Amino acid sequence: MVRPKLRGWLTGLLAAGLAVSSVAADQTRSSASADDKVSRLEALLEAQQKKLDALEAQLTAASEKDAEAARVEAMRAQIREILSEQEFRESLMPSITTAGYDKGFYIRSTDEKFLAKLNGYLQFRWTHYGNQSRNRYLLPRLERNDRTGFDVQRLRFHLSGHIYNEDITYNLQVRADAPDTWDFVLHRMWVNFRFHDELQLKAGVFQTAMMRSQLLADEYGQQFVDRSMVDAVFGLGNGLGVRLWGQLFDKKLEYFVDVVNSLNGVANRTITPDPAEHDNNPAILARLVWHALGDDLKTWSTEGDVEHHDSPQLDFGFSYAFNEDDGDQATTRIPFPWTRRVGNAIGGYGLTSTNGLQINQFGWDTAFKYMGFSATGEYVIRLVDPTQVASRPFTPWYLLTGQEDTTVQHGAYVQVGYFLPIPGLEKKIEAVARVGGISALANGQEGSWEYAGGLNYYIDGHNIKLQTDVTKIYEVPITSSYSSLANVNDNALIWRVQLQVAF
Repeated sequence: MVRPKLRGWLTGLLAAGLAVSSVAADQTRSSASADDKVSRLEALLEAQQKKLDALEAQLTAASEKDAEAARVEAMRAQIREILSEQEFRESLMPSITTAGYDKGFYIRSTDEKFLAKLNGYLQFRWTHYGNQSRNRYLLPRLERNDRTGFDVQRLRFHLSGHIYNEDITYNLQVRADAPDTWDFVLHRMWVNFRFHDELQLKAGVFQTAMMRSQLLADEYGQQFVDRSMVDAVFGLGNGLGVRLWGQLFDKKLEYFVDVVNSLNGVANRTITPDPAEHDNNPAILARLVWHALGDDLKTWSTEGDVEHHDSPQLDFGFSYAFNEDDGDQATTRIPFPWTRRVGNAIGGYGLTSTNGLQINQFGWDTAFKYMGFSATGEYVIRLVDPTQVASRPFTPWYLLTGQEDTTVQHGAYVQVGYFLPIPGLEKKIEAVARVGGISALANGQEGSWEYAGGLNYYIDGHNIKLQTDVTKIYEVPITSSYSSLANVNDNALIWRVQLQVAF
């Protein structure tokens, strides 16, 4: 009986031991889980504390930066106030001059009040002029030969800059050109006062505001070796006087009003012994230009699209000129149709002055540039009215033509250019073409046509460029050394090659 009881005790003890072990294990697991939770919470708190520390550091840095910026701005305001006193500024930083080269040789004061810049250029030209051997106005059995040779066509120097401030600019140009037999003479000289972009005043000798082609720079503006036949007939050259001009509507519209002593020359002395250099009638010119497309105004000082604009540039212009010439020494030459027999021929042109004539001249022009392509067109109409036909001295125009009423002369040209897409030379070689014509009416009609084509090689933009062109003119209407027109009434074939070097 003992063995069963022992077995029961043992069984009970074993069960009690197992229960105690189970409770202890449960307590151990519960304690480990709590420790894990505490560890995780501590890690989260530590991470949050780091974030808070970083945010606090950023806020501190931003606050210090704002404070530093405020201090710097306050210091700048104090410095500006101190330097606004001219006497203190000049004693602290006396003005000195600097010199160098920046699109011209310059001398500049460090206070930016004074600037003088020297530029110059040379045009070396070879010309072959093929003329009629028997011009209708030559004496019987007299012939002219063709002519071929070299010229330093233009040699010019420009001194430009500003004085006292950038709103007072000046320009002085002297020339020693082939037509002047390379004697240095004054070409242009003016000073410009800028009150606002909308209102400026220019005084001196300047290019009158008439034809677009006339306003282009001689050294930079020309796609051909020189200007057209139409320009030679209707261009009004330099004048001495004043110009009121400005730029309106965000520089989209420009206006010019010129009042000068005379056209196509500089009559510059009012009080002189008789005969006077100019009459009591100033010439008046006006011009409007609308820049319809594009905002690169500098591009309109040249004809070709050397800049290769990636957006279209479009311009429209209108011009008007009035002059009543009552004895100006500097006067305009104009062609007229002959109405009398010369030798065995009738017709052709003669040349006379505008003395005794009232001139009203109107012009319309447009220009376009885009991606290396350019196009320019101008139309000009001139109304000629004699003022001395009933009493002496008769005007030369009336004596030569017998025309008493209004005579109309008009002309036009169209000119295009395109940079050839030659690999490696896309912006170097430009092909150009031009066609133009004029008509001079007086007791009949006489007309002329011009056809021209050429190539330009821009070695270094306009600074170094090589040009060649061939021009055919039927019935040359006027003589012009610059346009290579030698003899009136020739059927001329002109081939020119020109090298230009500018600095």
